[in-house]
Amino acid sequence: MKSTILVELLLLTTCLPCTAVAQDEAELGPGLSLTVYNQNFAVVKQRRLIELGQGAGLVKFPEVAATIVPESVQFTALRPTGAKVLEQNYEFDLVSAGKLLEKYIDREISIVGRDGSLTEGTLLSSDDSQLVLSNSRGIQLIPRRNNVKDIRFSSLPEGLLLRPTLVWKVRAEKPGEHLVKIAYGATRIDWRVDYRAVASADEKTLDVAGWVTINNQTGTTFKDAGLKLMAGDVHLVAETRRDKDASLARRARGEAAFEEKSFAEYHLYTLGRRTTLANAQTKQIELLSVQKIPVTKVYLYQPGFGNRVATILQFKNSKKTCPGLGIPLPKGPFRVYQRDADTQAEFVGQDQIDHTPKDEPVRIRIGYAFDLAAERTRTANRTEAGRDWNQQDWRITLRNHKDRPVTITLEEPLDGNRNWVILASSHKYKKKDFRTLDYRLEVPANGQTVLTYTVEYTW
Repeated sequence: MKSTILVELLLLTTCLPCTAVAQDEAELGPGLSLTVYNQNFAVVKQRRLIELGQGAGLVKFPEVAATIVPESVQFTALRPTGAKVLEQNYEFDLVSAGKLLEKYIDREISIVGRDGSLTEGTLLSSDDSQLVLSNSRGIQLIPRRNNVKDIRFSSLPEGLLLRPTLVWKVRAEKPGEHLVKIAYGATRIDWRVDYRAVASADEKTLDVAGWVTINNQTGTTFKDAGLKLMAGDVHLVAETRRDKDASLARRARGEAAFEEKSFAEYHLYTLGRRTTLANAQTKQIELLSVQKIPVTKVYLYQPGFGNRVATILQFKNSKKTCPGLGIPLPKGPFRVYQRDADTQAEFVGQDQIDHTPKDEPVRIRIGYAFDLAAERTRTANRTEAGRDWNQQDWRITLRNHKDRPVTITLEEPLDGNRNWVILASSHKYKKKDFRTLDYRLEVPANGQTVLTYTVEYTW
């Protein structure tokens, strides 16, 4: 679903800074930078040197994203600061075969036939099937399909553009070279992080590499740009039909290329070098690389798994766990490989992690354990007419076909919309929340463990 990007608010903090910040930008000179959000849009900021005469004049910026959000554009004079915008236009009447023919009505064109013949005349009309010309021979109908090899025009008609262009009418107090800055929002550019993890043969450590994947479909190449990535879910307002109709549309070596910091309620990752994002290109840059992270393997059963038991690898995203951790991890797919006896890495599963703050656990469900099974049955359901209560008996059987004992974590759901009390339970449990019991059950090798409990609901 398309969304209206509230870039105006963002640009108040990025494009209209305090005087000290503006002076810093002025000292930087020309340059290009992007802040890409993981919600399919970016804020583009570019500083350019332009020549202005005293008084009113036109300024054209032809190299802007084809997916620009026109109403988000801002123009700022950095030095000298005496330039004022009088009008702002976004022109997107781009060159195409149809547009050229439309603009050349009542003008001379030349048509080269497939047999090499040349026909010249005034274009009266055109469509997909034929051209209508007026010349010394009278009115000629020239079929286009399998007949016309080439159509020649003397020049590019005024008003047609090779690429989308921003045009300002600017009044300058001082003539000469001015450093100006434009900023705008653009859609169809996105980023995500793909994590690749390799578990040791004993499943006690994990090597994790995180790669940023940036997909640029804006129709424009951003050359030698400073790059920032904003992680977090920025609030976007859903676009109405009226809106749609009205809208024009840590280190340079690469070992740890991005530096992370908190920004508002999000996290900002800044690339420590400049890069080029070509149009229709998918680029990958390393975000992090951490070796030998201590991990814990957990077997988890929930009723939603059917009769299967999930395999979980988990670790705490903390510097205390391993150097290199302890930074917020952006959401993204997490692919896990494991080394076998001959040290070859084999794919064992994939999960998706959400935005994970520092010092929070990372849980990766890599699949289901082949040699573990579960069976959950309600064995009794007691009610009494006229009384607002209900008693239920449950039996959960966990079977282990491995040659070693295992511990299975069982998360048992309850009806959280009613008052409940556990009347009896064959094993100890913890109350995880108002509707979940947490059991840690030991299951012997080639054996089984049977859990039974009785819950009473009242309302």
